[in-house]
Amino acid sequence: VGLAAKNGDFNVVIIDRKNYFLHNIGLLRGCAVEGWEARCTVPYTKVLKYGSIVQGEVESIAEDGKSITVHGYDKPIKCDYMVVCTGSSYAFPCKVAEADKKNVAAKYQALRKSVKEAKSVCVVGGGAVGIELSGEIAYHFPDTQVTLVHSGETLLSSTDHSAKFKQAALTSLQSFKNMKVLLGQKVKNESLDKKALQAGATTFIEGHQTLETTKGNKMEADVTFFCIGTKVNNRSFAKTLTIDAQGRLEVNEFLQVKGLERAFSIGDCASIEGKMGYFAKFQAQNVAKNIHAMEKKKKLTPYKKAEPAMILPTGPKGGCSEIKGLVLGNFLTRNIKSADLFCSVYWGELNQKVNKPQEEATE
Repeated sequence: VGLAAKNGDFNVVIIDRKNYFLHNIGLLRGCAVEGWEARCTVPYTKVLKYGSIVQGEVESIAEDGKSITVHGYDKPIKCDYMVVCTGSSYAFPCKVAEADKKNVAAKYQALRKSVKEAKSVCVVGGGAVGIELSGEIAYHFPDTQVTLVHSGETLLSSTDHSAKFKQAALTSLQSFKNMKVLLGQKVKNESLDKKALQAGATTFIEGHQTLETTKGNKMEADVTFFCIGTKVNNRSFAKTLTIDAQGRLEVNEFLQVKGLERAFSIGDCASIEGKMGYFAKFQAQNVAKNIHAMEKKKKLTPYKKAEPAMILPTGPKGGCSEIKGLVLGNFLTRNIKSADLFCSVYWGELNQKVNKPQEEATE
């Protein structure tokens, strides 16, 4: 958006159900650090020099990609160019669904209280989110027993990352004395709190329970988190545009939506790369460049897929990374991402000064 509006060549309209930008890449630390969520909710007030913000739920995107129907608006919003970046949904606390920024803090305050009071925590799922969440809790609450349970034989088992990187992630977690990792097994559904599940607890369960895995391992948990996958936000276009088997928009080499010349898609909802913010940034640059090129009747630039990379913090002082085939350890990971989780970068990109949280009590 910023790139497209930068030179004043376009009147850009952002449509979002929220009145803020959610920097979910950094949100997991909000489970442990007081006020951290304030760094991850960036106001839209200064993002556009030429354009406007429409806060509302998108009901549908037209088949021709030239208009959007927004809940509460009498007429569709028309456009010359459209970029669909509806993203994906993930379990709280990695993402939060609150439409109003002022309601976010209360959810994390309540969660921090539960985690702080817990003697034991179980994290189900050994992907990037489960690993980061486990690391944050283990680091900030050294007296709390943290157990991560993952069905794969290695962490990050569903990714294409190297065996060396997957082992580095395991080693990083095992460096915490209060951390236990159980691989190749699942938590039995029958050992979960049935009342909590019936009440709709699909992201985490508060309250003590004794859990058992499919290999017979038992563990105590006062808080149980489920970190087991994303869901594409495609309700607004699933019936009007072409999607793949995963529910993502089909795009061509220029990131144009299949069959549409002036509609593009990037991020988790586009079927071009993995669901990572790292990829979305490169995609956004390409789309902005192509929109400017189309307006000037110039040749479009094909999108070149980014080199696979992952920067995986396990708390503010450690973690591991894999960049262009190189596996990096604590020192470089900390300096690249772990300390700040890119919060300052995103505030800067939205033309804001970063909102600093209170100092960590455990530092």
